[in-house]
Order: sequence, then C-alpha cells, then structure tokens
Amino acid sequence: NRPEKPFVELQNVTFSYEDDDRKILQALNFQVYPGEQVTLSGRTGAGKSTVFKLLLGLYQPGEGKVLIQGRDAFQIPENEKRSLYGYVEQWFHPVPGTVRDQITLYDDTITEGQVRRAAELAGLAEAIGTLPEGFDTPCTPDIFSQGQWQLLSIARAVAADPKLLLLDEITANLDAETERAVLRALKRAAADRTVLSISHRVGADTGRLIPIGEES
Repeated sequence: NRPEKPFVELQNVTFSYEDDDRKILQALNFQVYPGEQVTLSGRTGAGKSTVFKLLLGLYQPGEGKVLIQGRDAFQIPENEKRSLYGYVEQWFHPVPGTVRDQITLYDDTITEGQVRRAAELAGLAEAIGTLPEGFDTPCTPDIFSQGQWQLLSIARAVAADPKLLLLDEITANLDAETERAVLRALKRAAADRTVLSISHRVGADTGRLIPIGEES
C-alpha cells in the first residue's frame, strides 16, 4: 500500500480519434507514483503515444479521467505546464532565435542560472561554450550534431525544473555512441523526478512496465 497519491493516473480511459471509429485505448487504468520510472510497452499503434497526447492536454478522453497530481490534464493552463512536466520527443523542433531561446522557448521566467544548469545537466554546456557567442549564438542547423540536438531537447525539457519527464522514444534514431551520451544525460535529468517513457527497446534499466493495447 502506497501512502502517497499517484503523480499520474488514468482512470478507465477510452479514446478514439475523430476520423476513426476504432478505439485506440479501451478502459485503460494505471498509476505512476512520485519518483517512479515507468515505461509504456506494447506493439506499434497500441496507443502509447496517444497516452502522452492525453497527458500533454492535446486531447480529451472519450471516457474516463487523465490526471496529473489529481488535476484534469486537459484543464491545466499552458503557463503552468513547463514547471509541471518536460517532454522530450524523437526529433528536436527548433524555434527562431539563439541557443538560449531553444532552451527557454522565450519564457522570461526561466533564469540565466536555470538555463546554464539545464545545459550542464544535459551534458551540453561545454559544446555551447565553444560557440562564437555561447548561449547568444544564433541557432542554425549546422551548429550541433544530431546527438547534441537531442541533448538540447533534454535541456529544454528540464529548464523549468519539472517534477515529471515524458520521454517519447528519444533514442530511436541515434547511433550507439550517441545513444550512450543521451542516456547518460537522461540519467542525470531523471534524478529526483518521475519519469514516464515510451521505448522501442526494453532493458533492465527501463523501470516498471505498463502494457498498453493488446499486451495489457
């Protein structure tokens, strides 16, 4: 019996996309508790990424509840989301501006100290330090390697010091050496946080598995 309340909870969640009568999720229930590291498992198309979209408040369930710290995920205001969770995708999506802008996403409540700590946590501070203008260097496609862009994704996700990390197959497109660097950064970023991930490979360090779809 756990004394604390779940950080993430899905209660009897059913979901279908508007243009598809097929139920992607059917009466799905699970809980993720503070400090846990959990991986969603299941075949391609089982609904793992859909769970993330529901947690990010991009969709509402057809039935049931999607809760983060007891709050309806769809009702969480945009200005509260970054301090609540960080989201890392397979691909980095740059915004116009400097390296600093990539990390802050123009959020002026994120301090210079938070920007630098995020870069250090992601293992990117040294690389940024070699750029002509450091954090003020205009961001162009050639300034980072593919792996460094993924590290920048991690820096962006942790900049506001969220308690929850959502990781969506973030090493799927990386070579083995780059993957090791990203996984080392993730280990640092995951410390003292709740982590919910989707992974194409399940290993010993994956944490608790939650089956989605036909495997549930």
